[in-house]
Amino acid sequence: MSLYGECLRKYIEESGMSVSRLAKETGFNRTLLQKYLSGDRLPKTVQESCQLAEALMLSPEKQEELLEQYNRSRYGIRQYDGFLMIRDIVRGLVDYRMQSAYVRESARQSVSPISGEVAGGSGARTAEGAMDALSAREPSLAGFTGSRVCTGSMEVENALRAMLRAQVASDGSQSSDAQSGAAPVDVSQLCDKGKIQIISQPEAGSLLKTVLSVCAGHDVKVEQIVCLDGDSQEGNNNIRTVYNLIPMLFGSVDYESFYYYDKKDAHINSMSLLPILILTDTAAMVCSYRMDEGLLFTNEESVRFCRSQYQRIKSRTSPLTRRFRDDITEWSTFMRTFMTDLVVAEIYINPTPCITYGLDEEILSEVLCLGEEGNQYLLDIFARNKDTFLGASNKKTSINLFEEAGLRRFMETGRSDEYPSGWYTPIPVPSRLRILEGMIALAETGHMRYIMTNPDRLPLDPDLLIYVGESVVFQYHQDSHLSSYFTVNEHGVRRSFREFIPFAQENGWISTGAETIRRMKELLEEYAKKWQ
Repeated sequence: MSLYGECLRKYIEESGMSVSRLAKETGFNRTLLQKYLSGDRLPKTVQESCQLAEALMLSPEKQEELLEQYNRSRYGIRQYDGFLMIRDIVRGLVDYRMQSAYVRESARQSVSPISGEVAGGSGARTAEGAMDALSAREPSLAGFTGSRVCTGSMEVENALRAMLRAQVASDGSQSSDAQSGAAPVDVSQLCDKGKIQIISQPEAGSLLKTVLSVCAGHDVKVEQIVCLDGDSQEGNNNIRTVYNLIPMLFGSVDYESFYYYDKKDAHINSMSLLPILILTDTAAMVCSYRMDEGLLFTNEESVRFCRSQYQRIKSRTSPLTRRFRDDITEWSTFMRTFMTDLVVAEIYINPTPCITYGLDEEILSEVLCLGEEGNQYLLDIFARNKDTFLGASNKKTSINLFEEAGLRRFMETGRSDEYPSGWYTPIPVPSRLRILEGMIALAETGHMRYIMTNPDRLPLDPDLLIYVGESVVFQYHQDSHLSSYFTVNEHGVRRSFREFIPFAQENGWISTGAETIRRMKELLEEYAKKWQ
């Protein structure tokens, strides 16, 4: 029996209505209803499922539960949960702005790397003494020259914090070999020093939260290798991975991730033997998936061995995310990438509509404020890509998800969240009307699919823009500037976003294109009268 069949049977029994009576009330074939109950069949559409719920006179809460079980049965639990994660991303429920979760001073006083004395080396000292040394900003975990078993989540986290603090305290310019006077090692083994390197799935324990809480705001690089499912039917497993990486990608650390394909459930799970590796310049740690058991190494031979193993795995990976941080010297490079992404975008998600599609060079030249050279540069990019965009749209129509409130905000203020507001002056009223007319024309000629979201079911994060094309592009605006921009290069993630659109439409989270065009025309008429 399917999840939907079980849920439907429960509510039929609670209602006291027979299957025959329900068939008569809804017009469904009785044999078909029996197949729904046995799990042999599912209603073809959400509307059919809702029709049964209404006939049973279910409360809104029970209707919602029946619909959820229908979606889980129809798409499978993993794919449906992936759709919910995409919903949470576009709604902004993920904490993109996650900074340090702990007050550093209190954390320093309350946390020690391991309890008791640390084995190995001459004159071994207590963990408390090691933390006192760290507070004096020593460049390494001086005094830790052996290995230590860590048992229990607290002890593992304390040891991890000590490792991270030591790396943060160090400028990364000196290697442990140089400090100890050891003979030089091969340069290729030193190329990645100065980084915190991790092999772990992002949902493992509280690893990434701990990394953020210690490293946020510091000049330290974090690199992570993750496993993705290569099975084309498991794209939403990869969405889960990206979903859990987002706090790192939007957090205040220099972060980069890499991926390889495998059937991750087969080996990265509770049955695995210490599958997590955390590596700094002077220490290495391997942990269980739940971060409740671990081994800490600080002797040079062990750290060197772990580093060589990490490099061997990294050589077989591909970049998962590429990141851009707002820098005035890099804006032209960003804009070139931005316009290219815009041209090939299949899906664009933002509360305000993508006004670039309705712009012309005359309007753009009126409002840009990037300086004479910057204005001309952007105009040249725009002119080169406009025809390319229209040509690409003829082959595959792009989708623009936005809120009616976002379109109203643009019409009222002349500003779009598509660009940081400091890059352009408010667009004049006549041009706003012209842009909206152009957008409606693009929609009616099939060059663009504008779709309004249902704000009660799918409100959009006002600071986040998402493009889905050759890669998935996340853009975050803060304080009228582009704060961060990164891309996810993985086919399963792209596919999940594409599959999300028809799912969201059927479930009433977004409108149809025809409904949206009708509403856009009504708003055009409303504002034209208002500004006459």
